[in-house]
Order: sequence, then structure tokens, then C-alpha cells
Amino acid sequence: MTNTSNKVYTVSQINAYIKRIFETNGPLRYVSINGEVSNCKYSDAGHIYFTLKDKGGQLACAMFAGRRAGLSFVLKDGMSVVVSGQISVYERDGKYMMYADRIEQEGLGALYEEFERLKAKLSAERLFDPDRKKEIPAFSNRIGVVTARTAAALQDIMRISRSRNPYAQLILSPAVVQGAEAPESVCRALRRLLAEEPDVIIIARGGGSYEDLFCFNDERIVRAVADCPVPVISAIGHETDTTLIDLAADIRVPTPTAAAALAVFDLSAVDEKLGLYRMRLGRVMNDRITLMRHRHEALKAKVASHDPSRVLDNMRIRLDGLDGRVKQAFESKRSNTLQRLQRVTELLKARSPLGMLEKGFSYVTDEKGRNLSKAHQFKAGQNISLRVSDGNVSAVVSDTSTDKS
Repeated sequence: MTNTSNKVYTVSQINAYIKRIFETNGPLRYVSINGEVSNCKYSDAGHIYFTLKDKGGQLACAMFAGRRAGLSFVLKDGMSVVVSGQISVYERDGKYMMYADRIEQEGLGALYEEFERLKAKLSAERLFDPDRKKEIPAFSNRIGVVTARTAAALQDIMRISRSRNPYAQLILSPAVVQGAEAPESVCRALRRLLAEEPDVIIIARGGGSYEDLFCFNDERIVRAVADCPVPVISAIGHETDTTLIDLAADIRVPTPTAAAALAVFDLSAVDEKLGLYRMRLGRVMNDRITLMRHRHEALKAKVASHDPSRVLDNMRIRLDGLDGRVKQAFESKRSNTLQRLQRVTELLKARSPLGMLEKGFSYVTDEKGRNLSKAHQFKAGQNISLRVSDGNVSAVVSDTSTDKS
């Protein structure tokens, strides 16, 4: 490429030119480099992307799926390895990186060894036990946030909080979240927050390299989180990143956005649920009122049936009915009695001596009123009395005779 003052190049041309320099440089065409693995990720296509680092710097690396045949182990963060391959330029991003042909494991890196040592120590003290975990409140009004004041994580938390519940109060306790100052800074931020009496605390930091996030493996932070009386949500790095603070926290979420969604209740969802409860309560109350109204009507009818005036009315009706039946029975009895009396009267009349007198017979008595019905009772010269139909007749017996037959 000729260097002329009036020549203007495109970005692609410059990146391609630099790539050719890398590819034609002898030492860079194939080189072996020792370092510690961090930010290791396996893609769906089978490629491996990772960073090779030491105390002084870091180098982006990639091993494509076609080169993985000779890799006899699973590459993980913290491993100390020797990577052999070519240094070249990824033209699209203008970024140089190492394309690995072979990776040999040397052992665990210093940071990874420190991580595992502290993890084993704190695990033995039961700082990560599930029974130590506190439940995240379902309805938090005061949410404490520990993160950098200018962090994108804070903006994500604020955005989600406003969208879910504009009345929720966010209390920021700023802290350094990277480097040697971070552990003590985060511990101070936690202590400041506790004085504000939050309902829940979010400790958040966006993604970064393994060493960028390593401050959250510091024993001081881990103990402060484990001993915190307020529930703590850890939102450090990406989903694939794991720090000891994640194990000590009451719950770990993959992103600050997820932390805000967990800590801040959705007001619209609560309103919707309350509306549903109101509707259900309305139905229950209407059903209850209807039931009570029916019971009231039934009791009202029952009371009405026992009302003294109603009872008296019923008794009057019954008495009227009984009176009618008594009168009817009396009239029937009277009629029957009269008919019988008339028959008896006619029979007595037919058999009465007076009746016989009407037919021409007479009733004969002596002076003492004794009935004389036989011839031998009469004596000549005897005074007798004859009772006829219309009066009495006095007579003297002149003679008597008896029937010979």
C-alpha cells in the first residue's frame, strides 16, 4: 500500500491490509502462547471463543469446530493452557485474535485456584446452604441498589422499575464494581443501604471478563452478603458467569433487568388481579345476597304463618266452618227428630184411647174411676161413667149379661 497524502482508504481496505501483514509475518503465522482461560463460551455451531490472559494483558482466541478433534478435555475458565495457532485479524471488527489449532492443558490458573479454595472454605462454613436463603418479598416498596453510579445496569434497573411500578422507590448506594477497591466499596455500600431499611437489595454489574468480575469472589463481599439481614439479589455479569456472591445471595438472576423484574412487583398485574378478585367477590356477594333474600322471604312467610292475627283469622275461618257444620248437623238432627216424633205421634194417636173414642168406642169407669171392661164387673143399679169422644155420660146399670160363646 503506497503512502500518499491525498489517498483516502476505506475501513475494509485498511483491515485487509493489516490482516495481510499479520499473515505474512513469520513469528505470527504459527505461535504457541501460554496463559489462563477466561470468558470461555461454546457456540451452538461447536466453535469455542475464549480469552487468553496473564497479569499484563489478554488476547482474544477462537477454536473452530473443525479443529476441536484433537481437544481431549472441556475448556473452562481458570485453566492454564498453551494455545498454538495463527495470529490474524477479524476484518469485520478490526480486531486481531488468535485462531487456535491445538490447546494443551497445563493446570488451573492462579485466579481459578483462589476461587476454588475460597469456595471450599466458605462452603464448609455453610455460607451457601439453601436453608440460609431468605424469601424475596412479593411486594417491595423500597429497593436498594448497589452498583456504579454510571453503570448501564443502573439504567436497566430504573427502566424496568418505572415500567412495572412507578411508585416503587429505588435507593442507590453507589460502589466501585471492578478492581482492587471494589470489595471494600461494595461492603460500605451495603452498610449504607441497611440504614435506609430497604425491603430488598440488588447488587448489579454488567458483563465483563473473568478477571473484571473476580472482585465479587472476595471473601469480604461474600460474607457481607451472606450475613445481610435483608434479602439480596445477585445480578453479576452474564448468565454463564458465576461468582461466589451468586452462591451467597438469596437468589441469583442472569441480568440486572431480571433482578429489577424480580424485586419490583408489576403494578398493572396487581391491578388486573385485584380487578379479578373484585369481580369474583362481586359474584360471591350477589350469590350470598340472593341466598339471604330467599331465606328472608322464607322466614317472612314462616313468621306470617305464625302471626296472631293470621292465626285468629284461620281460627275464625275454622270456627265459621265448624259453626256451619254444627248448624247443618243440628238441623239434620232436628229434622230427623221431628220426623220420628211425627211418626211416633201418629202411631200414638192411632193407638190412643181417645182415638178409639173417635171411632165410636167408650171408656167405662165406676164411681171410683176404675176401668170396667168385663161384664161381671157391672152390677144392677151401679152408677157408672162413660167417656165418649166429646165428653162424659153418667148412667145406671140396669142389667148385665155375658157372652155365652
